[in-house]
Amino acid sequence: MNLRDIVMNNKGLKLTAFLLAISVWIFISGRERTYLEKNFIINIEHSNVSEMIDVQNRPDTVRIMVRGTAEEIGKISEKDFNISIDLNDVEESTKLTMFTEDHLIFPEDVEIISINPKIFEITVREFYYKEVPVRILYTGRLPQGVVLIERKINPEKVKIFGYKSEIKNINTVYGTDKINLSEITGNSVIKISLEKREEILRFEGYDSIEVTLKVKNINEKKK
Repeated sequence: MNLRDIVMNNKGLKLTAFLLAISVWIFISGRERTYLEKNFIINIEHSNVSEMIDVQNRPDTVRIMVRGTAEEIGKISEKDFNISIDLNDVEESTKLTMFTEDHLIFPEDVEIISINPKIFEITVREFYYKEVPVRILYTGRLPQGVVLIERKINPEKVKIFGYKSEIKNINTVYGTDKINLSEITGNSVIKISLEKREEILRFEGYDSIEVTLKVKNINEKKK
């Protein structure tokens, strides 16, 4: 009797093989049908953002819980989820309220169990350039016999940059220091930094100016 005949005629062995096959099938089938839940943290992103706007989210991330088979859950990561807001038509300051579910992209093989928060806000602030005149403050008086002939500020105007809502009402920029006229006895060129108010994000081109004072000393002629 060969091995095949032994196996075919041994009912106990055949039953054992059958039960083993069933066990393997149940294990594999059961694993495929085992459902798991998993949390993911998703960043809120933007597309088509103009260079002249600043965008801030509240909050910056969204926590979601998904449900799927063990096999499906094992394959996915945060990269498979996306929340992206198209700001192509947004160019002015505004506040947008968004429903998270409307903008959430996720794998079709999983089910979304929960989303937190369900609503988020996007604040859009418009950047703005504005040209304003420079003003210099003086203290004291010219010494006796010294007469001011010419005063020149270079540049007379500077360009400031910031959020439109914050700098639109700024009409003048001042120097950080006052010029003491009592110390002026001859022609002078004085460099002064510009006062950067909190609303001004930066000066465009110049952050200081030069003040040229041309004077005439009458006392020297008398001598």
